[in-house]
Order: sequence, then C-alpha cells, then structure tokens
Amino acid sequence: MTPDLILYHGTCPLGRGIEAVAVRCGRIQAVGSDRQVLRLRGHGTELLDLSGRPLLPGFFDSHTHFLAAGLDLTFYIDLSQARCASEALALLSRAAQERPGGWVVGRGWDESTWPERRYLERADLDRAVPRAPACAVRVDGHLVVANTLALARCGRPDGELVDRERGHLWEEAAEELLSCALPDEPTLIQAVGAASKMAAELGITSVAEMGGQGLLPFQKAREKGLLCTRVFLYLSQEALEGLVSLGIGRGLGDELLRIQGVKLFVDGSIGARTAAVSQPYLDGEGKGNLLLPRRELARLLEAAKEAGLQAAIHAIGDVAIEEAISACELAGITPGHRFRIEHLELPSKKQLSRMAELGLVASMQPNFARRWSGPGGMYQARLGEERDAVIDPHAWALEAGLPLAFGSDCMPMGPLYGLPGALNPPHEHQRLPLEAALRAYSWGGAYATFSEGELGELAPGRWADLVVLSADPKEAPWEEIRVDMTFLAGRAVYQAR
Repeated sequence: MTPDLILYHGTCPLGRGIEAVAVRCGRIQAVGSDRQVLRLRGHGTELLDLSGRPLLPGFFDSHTHFLAAGLDLTFYIDLSQARCASEALALLSRAAQERPGGWVVGRGWDESTWPERRYLERADLDRAVPRAPACAVRVDGHLVVANTLALARCGRPDGELVDRERGHLWEEAAEELLSCALPDEPTLIQAVGAASKMAAELGITSVAEMGGQGLLPFQKAREKGLLCTRVFLYLSQEALEGLVSLGIGRGLGDELLRIQGVKLFVDGSIGARTAAVSQPYLDGEGKGNLLLPRRELARLLEAAKEAGLQAAIHAIGDVAIEEAISACELAGITPGHRFRIEHLELPSKKQLSRMAELGLVASMQPNFARRWSGPGGMYQARLGEERDAVIDPHAWALEAGLPLAFGSDCMPMGPLYGLPGALNPPHEHQRLPLEAALRAYSWGGAYATFSEGELGELAPGRWADLVVLSADPKEAPWEEIRVDMTFLAGRAVYQAR
C-alpha cells in the first residue's frame, strides 16, 4: 500500500538515521533514510521536501489550561504584558469602558516583573473599575484580586482564603468567584477553537487539560470542526464522586478527546505564597497552605484508583510533596496506576526516589526555571538563594528514574519557550541534554497519559502527529527557531507563511 504523504530530506534529533517519514491513513507507515522511504511512493503520494529541517513528534503539553488559554485570546483582558501596576490597571479601566455593565476579568499579571514588586489590591481595582465587578488573576492562577463590587459575590467570611481589606482571594475562594464571571457557552466553544489554533502554531498536537471545566465546550468545539488538538481531560476534585457513581474511568472518549482522570490540589503556588513549604517565605508571612492532608488525599486517591481514573496531584512545596507521596503510599499506588505529581518544584532527592518506587510521573514545567529562577528572580525573593538553588530539579528527577513529562501551565504555552529552562537554566540540577528535554515534551507526555503506543515517537503505527522546525536546535540559537509546520494525523493544521 502506497503512502498518502512522505516527508523527506529531514533530520531528527530524536532518532538516528531518520530522514523521512511515510504517512498513510493518518498514521506513520514507515521511517528511515530518504532512500528507504521514498521507494514506497506511488502515483498518489504527496511529497514534501523538508530541505534539512528538523522533524519531530508533535509536542505534548503535559500540563496546561487549554480553555483558559483560549479565553485569554477571546474574552479575558491580557495583563501579561503590563510593565507595572498602573499599566495593568489602565488595561482593566479601558476594558470596563468598552464593556459597560458586564464583568471585567484580567489575567496574567506578574508583580515580580514590576518595579514596585507588589500585588494589586482592592483599592486599585475600585479606582480603575468603579462601576462594574472586576477581577485580576495573577499569572499562576492561585491569587485573584477583586474590587468591591466583585467581592459582593463572595459568600466566604474574611480569613477563609479571603482578605476583604486587600481584595485577595486564594485557591477555592478564587475559583468560586471566577465561576460567577464565566462567559456563555458560545464564547467557551470559540475559546477552545482559539486555543487549538494557537497550539498548532506552537507545534503542540496533544495537551493534558488541567482546567477541570468539563467535557461540553470541547465536545461542542469538536462538533463544529474547531478542535485540531488531542485533549486529555483531567476533571476537578468535585467531579470525582460523579465519575465514580457513573462508572466513568480513564479513556472514555476517542483519539481526539477523552476523559483521563482528576486533578487534586495539595497546595498553592510560590508566587502567591500559598505553596506549602517547611521554612517561611522570606518576603511575606507564613509557610503557605496545605489544602489536602495526606489521609484525606489518600481517600481520594483510593477512590480514583478503584474507578480506574488517573490522579494528577498538584504539589509544589516540599511539605505538599511529602503529603502527596505519603498519601500515594497509604493508598497503595503502584507503577501500573501512573499517578502524577504536578509541578514538583521543591522535592528532595529522597522524595524523588520514593516517587520512582511508586511509579509516579514527574510532570514539570521548565518555563518556570527560565522565568523565575536564578539571581534576582522571584524564587530568590520568596525563598532565598539556598532554596532557589534546588528548585525545579529536572536532572534529579531523570537520575532517579522518574518518567518526566514537560508542560507549560500556560506560563506561557509553547515548548520553544520552555525548552531553554531545561537546556540553559540558571542551575545545573535543572539542566538536561537536548534529546532528554525533547523527549519530555513528546514521549513523556504520551507516557503520562497512557498513550505511548499511539503518540510521542516517530515509529510505524503511531499517529502522524508531527512538527517541522525552522532550524536545527543543535546549530541555531533557540531565539531564532520557529515552528514551520504542524501535522495532526498526517493533516497539516499549521504552516508558517
């Protein structure tokens, strides 16, 4: 049988001797040298000369907030480019004038890049948006600042993850308030389409969606032909009971959209000072918040295990990581379950070894190291030099024998942004060889979702999800490399102009 498509005269940083790939019916039919693969061509075979450009498996973003990324493009006000607090507030004020009477929600502000180095507060938002409910979500999503009109929708008392004086809400309180401001269904569907288009431009063909918003917007977007990304859904902790009662386990769906498991939060974030750490924050009070103690977490893990669902456990600080690992031990988790720890920023080598014994997956984000680690970075300000020197230890995780899956957490989305955080990071323990880093962005994501037999490698029988880069990363600076083409099941879903 002749191939539908042959990509040839390429290079592959992940496979020696791979110059060409043949595609038939959406899957890889053959890989090898140009001579080996081109002899398979027939009269109807389309030929694509890569002219020496790198060919890789499609990137897998193993931890992202896909729907939120789409809403950033279609509904939310983008505060990520604000260079100071006044710029962020001006963006919110302008949006309020353009949307009179409705909610004003901005996302992505990061005070660690501002000269004033302070959080936004209620009084700031009251001045900027005095006549409509307004929220501003910090870049990590764990801290929301609300104005007085928005706070009126919050039913929690002061002190329960709420500081009404400053207008700050954390974790569940923040999520509850933001749920009041969600757009309508057509806007959500449009957002999924926008996120999928952006993912294709970034070379991303598969994502693990950690937003927890449910199946419906993705299913509707697929029905309308707007979804060109494989989506593995991790639903919220609140959905676990319903999934169990309905008998829904991992894998419900098909090759493009499927339910994978649930996401459980053990702590918050370093940026919001809510990650649970053993030593106090240097630039604020306290040691963060432990949201799920180990016995409660173990109960939830046992429920997920019995239902055949995969658990993705958010744990950033060393205390939270200890609770997550101990809960997995109590719940009898084994390598066959492939439960995951998300972020895993401050583990010890001993904790990593215990994770390896349990078969846990290390789901990490190298863009964090690039963005916030090193001299003058936010991690040093929050934690000090000693803890920054051991944060985001990608190399330690690999040395411990852990399956390593890289994602973005949408800060920002894009493997070409994140890769330098593993290839040229501030600290040696964060550094990986090129092949290991690329593998974590492809096969690692496939393994973390039980799909390594379908995705993540240039091998016969795998889906022909492919990305073509503009230049060889071994020869060109990362800043100059772009995605030239992205294929999903052998169909071009993006081509650079």
